[in-house]
Amino acid sequence: MSPTQPRRPVPTPRFSPVPSVSVSRDRIVVAVDGSAASVRALVWALHRATELGVRVEALTTWPLHGAVFVREVAGHFCEPRWRAREVQAEAVSRALAAVDDAPPYDLRVVNADLVDALVRASARAVMVVTGSDGPASGTGVRRRLTDRLREAIPVELVLVGPDDAVDAGHDSATATSGSTSGKTSGQRGTGQAPRR
Repeated sequence: MSPTQPRRPVPTPRFSPVPSVSVSRDRIVVAVDGSAASVRALVWALHRATELGVRVEALTTWPLHGAVFVREVAGHFCEPRWRAREVQAEAVSRALAAVDDAPPYDLRVVNADLVDALVRASARAVMVVTGSDGPASGTGVRRRLTDRLREAIPVELVLVGPDDAVDAGHDSATATSGSTSGKTSGQRGTGQAPRR
């Protein structure tokens, strides 16, 4: 190319705009580990989902105790996964027995840390519900887990405690609203499930 000839512009590739992926928040995700607290949480979520017109996703992580498996071999029997499915099925049966008209629900069993699994599932949830056998303001493992969830869940987090009346005519639980940044706003409200 001679110095007197004008340079041709380098063609710019034309890309069609990438459509934004819209995630539908159409469910309440409930952590289910088979404990009485998780069954209470599931009952509360079933009532609330009926009121809101959304699905419920019962999420169980495995192994129920111990570290997450690095890798699972496809096609092979896995006792911890099987046990988690049995525990989940029993808990769901107990919760459904306490609800007159259950909304649609999905069952998921995943090999993951509980907080990580709930964070991933919250991407399509209107709220995340967990059971608690004591106050979230307590100490120890329960407090650390609750704090991790509050920091990581970008949607409303509802903790259903032992004093929450899930069997009575009025269901209530402690709710913590999260912002879209994943940090909680610190505001507390009361989640209300429908009266039966």
